[in-house]
Amino acid sequence: MRLVCWNIANPSEHRASQQAMWLLEEAADVFVLTECKWSRGCQLLADFFSVYGYHVVFPQPEDREYGVLIASKYELSLSRFATHIGYLSARVVSATISSFGGRLEVIGVYVPSRGFDSKGPRAQKKRRFIESVYRALALTDSVGRVFCGDLNVLEPGHDPHYRHLEEWETDFYRNIPNYHLTDAFRFLHPGAREYSWVGRSGDGYRYDHCFVSDDLLTTVRRCSYIHQTRTAGLSDHSAMLLELRGSVR
Repeated sequence: MRLVCWNIANPSEHRASQQAMWLLEEAADVFVLTECKWSRGCQLLADFFSVYGYHVVFPQPEDREYGVLIASKYELSLSRFATHIGYLSARVVSATISSFGGRLEVIGVYVPSRGFDSKGPRAQKKRRFIESVYRALALTDSVGRVFCGDLNVLEPGHDPHYRHLEEWETDFYRNIPNYHLTDAFRFLHPGAREYSWVGRSGDGYRYDHCFVSDDLLTTVRRCSYIHQTRTAGLSDHSAMLLELRGSVR
C-alpha cells in the first residue's frame, strides 16, 4: 500500500489543478493532505478525488481555520481518534481502511505553527492543540495505525539546531513513541539529513513526519520525501511517501 502525505499550502484553483495532475500521476492508494481550508482550491481537489473514484473525508474547518483531507481508493470509515480532539478538531482526520489486511487506521494531523511567538496567542494555540492530541493518543489504542502530517515540530538533535524552538515542541516528537508509534523515516534512515520545508534563507526543517504503530514496523517497505512537489513550486513542502507490505482484499 502506498500512502502520500503532503502539505498542499491551501492552493488557489490554478495551483490546485496542477497539484491534481501530480497526485494523479503519483497514483497512491491513500492521500493525506494538510493545510487545507474550505477554499475553492481545496474543494477542487476533493471533487477531483471523487471523480476518480476515491473515497474522501474532508470535514469543513471553521472560518479561516485549516483542516485535513484524506482520500482513499478503498472504503473509509471514520475512527474514534478524531472524536477525542476537543480543540481545532478539523486539523485531525482519522479513518480506518478495512480492506488492508483486515484493518488499518490512518490519522492525518496538521499542528498549528507559532512562528517566533513563544508566549503569545499563536504559541498558546499550538500548545492547546498538542495537548488535545496527547489526550486522543492516551484514550485510543495504537494498533494498525499510521499517524502522519505536518506536525510543525522537529526531532531532538535536528541538524541544524534552531535556538527559537521550544523544549515543549521537541517533547511532542519525543513523546509520540510512548504511544507505541515509531518514526518510519528514522526507522529506515537513522542518520539521514532530510528536510520537508526550506526557508528563504535556505535553512531546512523536517516538519513533516510519518509514524506507524509498532505492530506495523515489519511491514514498512519504504518511507521517503518527494522533493519535486517543493522544487517545482506545487507547494512549499515536500511530500512524504510511505509504502507498507500487505494485501488489499
